[in-house]
Amino acid sequence: MKDFLESLEIGEGKVKLSKEEIKSILTEHGKTVTNETEKVKTDLTNEINTYKTTITNLETQIKSMPSSTEVTKLQNEIDEMKKAETKRLADEKARQEDETLTNNIVSAFGDKKFTSDYVKNGLIADIKSELKKTENAGKGIKEIFESLTKDKEGIFENPNKPAGMPGMGGNANTVDNDAEGFVSIIQENQRK
Repeated sequence: MKDFLESLEIGEGKVKLSKEEIKSILTEHGKTVTNETEKVKTDLTNEINTYKTTITNLETQIKSMPSSTEVTKLQNEIDEMKKAETKRLADEKARQEDETLTNNIVSAFGDKKFTSDYVKNGLIADIKSELKKTENAGKGIKEIFESLTKDKEGIFENPNKPAGMPGMGGNANTVDNDAEGFVSIIQENQRK
């Protein structure tokens, strides 16, 4: 750089730089180079420190990572949870389908009244069972319902209810009261 400045001619008169000017320029240039070198050195030092910190953090994370048996155990737990959720979803779907089927069966009953809920629920279960049989493939709920109830007694309420009649016999007080009533009537008739 010094040789370049000493051979340099400036202006129209081709004037050369003095030794003091060259020294001053070289001093300023040295300061600039030193400053830039320090900046680069600082940047590199910071970058190296960042890498060292990153390496240290990664080493710490590696040390704190669970062992392969712990990872396997966690994976097994996750798999069990997935299986349980799949089963829960399947059970919920089956419950909804069963509820829909039950509602369809009940609507097929129409306005028929059963002798009891026990009979009604038993018939619902029988229809569901019959629907699953291969020999009933293609048959509808109404058809199976009619085949299960045809000529059967005790399933439906009698639409012609018998008139209420007093019971015969009964407890001793009723018999005694009836006997006293008859005796009173007979005695009354005898007086007349």
